[in-house]
Amino acid sequence: MGTLVRFELKKLLSKKMNIIVIIVCLILITLLFSMVTQEFYATDKNGKSYKGKEAISVRKEQIKEISGILTNERIMEEIKKLQDLRNDKNNIITNSDGEIDFKREIYNEYLNNRLNLLVNINRVYASYDSIYINELLKLDLEKNSKDFYETREQKIEEKLNQNYDGKTYTSQEKEYWKEKSNNTKTPFEYEFYYGYSNLYNVYEMLIIGVIAICICLASVFAGEYQNGTDKILLTTKYGKSKDVIAKIIASYIFATLVFTIYLIFAIGSVFLMFGTDGGNLPIQLSNILSPYALTFFQSLLYNIAISYTVLFGMVGLTLFLSSKLKNPMTVLVIDIAIIMLPVFLTIKSALGIFNKILFLMPYNAIYSNFAQMVSYKFGNIIIDLPMMTIITYIFIMVIALICAKKTYSKHQVE
Repeated sequence: MGTLVRFELKKLLSKKMNIIVIIVCLILITLLFSMVTQEFYATDKNGKSYKGKEAISVRKEQIKEISGILTNERIMEEIKKLQDLRNDKNNIITNSDGEIDFKREIYNEYLNNRLNLLVNINRVYASYDSIYINELLKLDLEKNSKDFYETREQKIEEKLNQNYDGKTYTSQEKEYWKEKSNNTKTPFEYEFYYGYSNLYNVYEMLIIGVIAICICLASVFAGEYQNGTDKILLTTKYGKSKDVIAKIIASYIFATLVFTIYLIFAIGSVFLMFGTDGGNLPIQLSNILSPYALTFFQSLLYNIAISYTVLFGMVGLTLFLSSKLKNPMTVLVIDIAIIMLPVFLTIKSALGIFNKILFLMPYNAIYSNFAQMVSYKFGNIIIDLPMMTIITYIFIMVIALICAKKTYSKHQVE
């Protein structure tokens, strides 16, 4: 068996088209992930702008000034300081849209290193997913004297009680998400975490690696039909047994090796510039309403596991299609259609069968931002999106491989 696996693996690795596809996609992935660091901007207190590596150094120093434990008192102080600055007429101007805004020097001196933090805090008080700090500017601190973290839990509960196009969370789902959110450790600690947040801005681009691997594997079985070699292989002693298994094992070894290289280059391109600072910090720093009790490093490990299961599921599906169809190009067209379909469809909410299916499609599934409260209810069992993704693609892989083996073994030689 080992000899057959090595032979099949050598075929995949020595195929000229496969080598070209792997290298081109590796370059593309590296460029896309590197672009995050090259396009990173920062401005110092004097208004001087920086880009790339210099900007990262500037931002690290700025974050050090406000790092620490985000106690309720600390958060209230930040909000009060923001309001005091806004209430001082010397600090504001009327912009070109006729709206009141801070002067540029106030941005440089105060908001540059705080804006991301304040925007995140703002989401706890906003009646919708506000993208700025408007709610904080008008927040009555005397009336809203409740502890910030209690207010956060209340906000999550409000989201769970909302009606989305006539659909609502069940009572079991509400309890599930409230309990999950209650497990988060508070108060949160704030430090530099931009390596992780910028990595997640482009993480879904790893789908390019999945497409590349599907291209390489589309001809595993279909290529034999197209070249006529199935006439020889299927009539040999192990043509319908060990040879099929060898092709499947070699395909998964190939896929794992190639995707691991893509992961190393993708993650390495970002961390090489930003560093790995912040891995021990809670993911709530990038999304305050996330109910998951995870650090950035834990969420990365979780996402890597999800990425591999999506890959393995798609490899299984590709092998099944390859065993069923005689043209590798047809296999590839179907694969790409399945992978890229969600790009053209909009997910409106975390509820509804259609939306929940879209969340599980490869393009959306390869990365979980742990922000949305997406759950799948089976009787009394509640499964969240990340775990459902893993279960779904393992199931797809197993069923697809069983079907691929049976289909190829029963193929009638013409």
